[in-house]
Amino acid sequence: MKKITLLIYIIVLVSSCSTSKIESNSWVSEDFKPKSVERMLIFANTEDTSLQSDFENKTSEVLSKKGITTVTMHELFPQVKYQEDRSPEEINAFIVECKNKNIDKILFASQKSITVDTVLTKSLHNYMNSLKPLELGKTTSNEKVEYDTKKITTYTIEVAVYNINTTINHQPIAKTEVKATNPKSVKKLKEYIISDISKLFDFK
Repeated sequence: MKKITLLIYIIVLVSSCSTSKIESNSWVSEDFKPKSVERMLIFANTEDTSLQSDFENKTSEVLSKKGITTVTMHELFPQVKYQEDRSPEEINAFIVECKNKNIDKILFASQKSITVDTVLTKSLHNYMNSLKPLELGKTTSNEKVEYDTKKITTYTIEVAVYNINTTINHQPIAKTEVKATNPKSVKKLKEYIISDISKLFDFK
């Protein structure tokens, strides 16, 4: 299993002057029918046990209000500890355990990627240093100009729903991907992700 870790606990809150943006993209297959969910396992993949419990409980609470029967990973499988990588044999054994507990769907929440970019800030300092010299004659300058910069960190969180009874080639039946750039509030980001999860299960 590829290395995946839920992001929220590692977010460093940035100053109020930094650009903050959250956007998402969701997808559901034609085979995804929320009403057909019999018993779904909520699995927040993270080594932070407090975050795992909180995220799984809140997601379970929201989906239960939609009539979805859910169980949480930390309650049903407390003996299963976080691992960065799992062997195919371990994964298959886990799927068998889930089926034995009458679970037909699994919702995974994990971190997909982190990117850090260094960009110029919009400041008077940078503006003045970007001005070209007023040249009335031939002049050359090798002076190095320093600019103010800031780091922009983008976290990508993926939530995927799998049907462990019929999934072919390990493809999800529903998915939402949230991109958060310099998030200012862990609480708001968590609420945004759970709200996106809830929308996947809107009955039509």
